[in-house]
Amino acid sequence: MSYRELVFTVPAEIAEPLGDALLEVGALSVTVEDDAAGGYDESPLYGEPGLSPEVQAWDRSSVTALFNPEIDDSDAENFIPELLASLKEAGFNLPAPTEKIVEEQDWVRLTQSQFAPIQIGERIWVVPSWHEAPTDPNAICLAVDPGLAFGTGSHPTTHLCLLWLEQNTQLTNQSLLDYGCGSGILAIAAAKLGCNPVVGTDIDPQAMVAARSNAEINNTIIRFVLPNENAPELAAETKYDIVMANILANPLQVLAPALVNKMRPGGKIVLSGVLARQAEEVIATYSQWLSLSVWKESEGWVCLHGTLPTQAGKNTDTSTPAQKKSLKLTLLGLFFLLLLIFGEHLSRNSLLPTLATRIDGSSSTIARSAFSLLQNVDEKLCRALGCLNRPVSDFSAWKITSVTLSPESARESLKIGLNQSVLQVEIQNRLALPVLFTNLEISLTDAEESEIKTIQFSPSEWLPSSWQEAHPEFLRQGAPSGEIFHSELAVSLPQNAAGYRVRIFYPEK
Repeated sequence: MSYRELVFTVPAEIAEPLGDALLEVGALSVTVEDDAAGGYDESPLYGEPGLSPEVQAWDRSSVTALFNPEIDDSDAENFIPELLASLKEAGFNLPAPTEKIVEEQDWVRLTQSQFAPIQIGERIWVVPSWHEAPTDPNAICLAVDPGLAFGTGSHPTTHLCLLWLEQNTQLTNQSLLDYGCGSGILAIAAAKLGCNPVVGTDIDPQAMVAARSNAEINNTIIRFVLPNENAPELAAETKYDIVMANILANPLQVLAPALVNKMRPGGKIVLSGVLARQAEEVIATYSQWLSLSVWKESEGWVCLHGTLPTQAGKNTDTSTPAQKKSLKLTLLGLFFLLLLIFGEHLSRNSLLPTLATRIDGSSSTIARSAFSLLQNVDEKLCRALGCLNRPVSDFSAWKITSVTLSPESARESLKIGLNQSVLQVEIQNRLALPVLFTNLEISLTDAEESEIKTIQFSPSEWLPSSWQEAHPEFLRQGAPSGEIFHSELAVSLPQNAAGYRVRIFYPEK
């Protein structure tokens, strides 16, 4: 049996509605792809949280519909004209699609042939259900099929976590939380290696379905819960001996307080999904609670681990937000005393950045008012004492509020050449103090997410020229508090570019 495949090339805004309409008129399936896939102007849609596109389609999208002639008479001579007429009635005025015949294959066998058993370390094997398990009596077999959720053991990040579990000899009766569990493969491996109890959580309900099914197939007792279930396993007072999270660098940094709060004193944390070049940023984020280090690296990815100190102190601050706000107000009061007693001009350049609030609503009204009063007093004292104002070097002050890489070939504001695209970035200083400008970096990746090109822009290169002209001392004075910068940069794309990531960083001195 043969199938008839029709491909329509349409703008982004009608790709999804057209797909729905094709399904309504009898298409077996519909897929949407980038019409420029494989070309220099291919535009990826994936991104870390906060950078995801609003429209899940490309500027020029290929909408492919599959029809079965035995069911819908799609092999008839007048099928396409009648289909176009039906779509026109639905509001789609389209040219004739391109078409091809797709011969029937054993799709299940073809898919299964791509997944063979994977050995990890000395004992762990990930074995799909259609393969026989290894005969080694010491083998620990994880029966996990590719399905609804991430995690088959083939990706380096999953591989590193499984390897960490296998090489840790003290797992018996250790409690473990698998945060962002996906298919549940890490939780299952932990349970088979002796951890008890084992809990997995993920924001995707489909991941919960896959994880529970995989746990049952593997004869393991694991509790999988959604974060919004108010389950006792995720309550604030519930702590774990091991917290493991295999996600991405950005959410790992955002979730740092929550992950550390799930650790008991002396407990271990294992973080994966971090590129080698992102390791220092993640380590710096967690440094206020514990010391992280790189455990192993594989194919450009790293696994980080660390231990929460047992002694109370700076590195074990997991207090609630209300307690932290109270602590900040206390520190502000102490700072007033330091200004008057010890000489404000000797300590202001280190204390002011530490106590500075944010303008994005994350700081309380009381804290913002107190810091504003502090700034007024500081300004008056500085006029009398002759303080030296210097902008702060604070990575966390910056926020990339939007980023797009568009394949436009001509713009009035940019003269871009052949094989170039336009990177549009919006970035803001959220700190209530001036901040030194950072460098900007875009990493271009291929279809397998391997980095193929890195482009860096200094502040003089990415800041709009009009803003630089209006602020000639910008490198010395820094970015004003709350300032939002809109930048457009010409970027040359390699032929095999399939994705991109944008980050900000301070160059090493």
